[in-house]
Amino acid sequence: MNTKILASALLAAAGLVAAPAFAGGGVNASGEVGYIPPVAAASSGGLSREAVRNELLQAQRNHQLVATGEVGEAGVVASAKPSTVTREQVQGEYLAAARNHQLAPAGEGADIGYRPSKSLLTREAVHAEAVRALRAGDLPGGEV
Repeated sequence: MNTKILASALLAAAGLVAAPAFAGGGVNASGEVGYIPPVAAASSGGLSREAVRNELLQAQRNHQLVATGEVGEAGVVASAKPSTVTREQVQGEYLAAARNHQLAPAGEGADIGYRPSKSLLTREAVHAEAVRALRAGDLPGGEV
């Protein structure tokens, strides 16, 4: 009986000690694990909250804000120029690139070092080679 109480007390104490370590889950508000965003130095300029808000609204109207998120790059100001092509033109260019196998693979970092090239083998030839390798024991296992 005493062993159960002692074990329960130890588990409760360990939970209380470890709880602060899991408070934030290690995830920043931006969603990146372990990323600590740079903090701007506090200025003693004495601007009021309303003055800062007005500056933000003015920058939004003038398209002077920096792009944010994973696609945003530090120090690059968002473009204020309107597009010169229509939605249909963009879709047409995309479909033409897809037909000609000129699109890079999707995903984070997938385009690093990517060079588009046409395969010399047909899909059927690749499948037949995979089946042959699996039957010969050249592959560790899996489906083809």
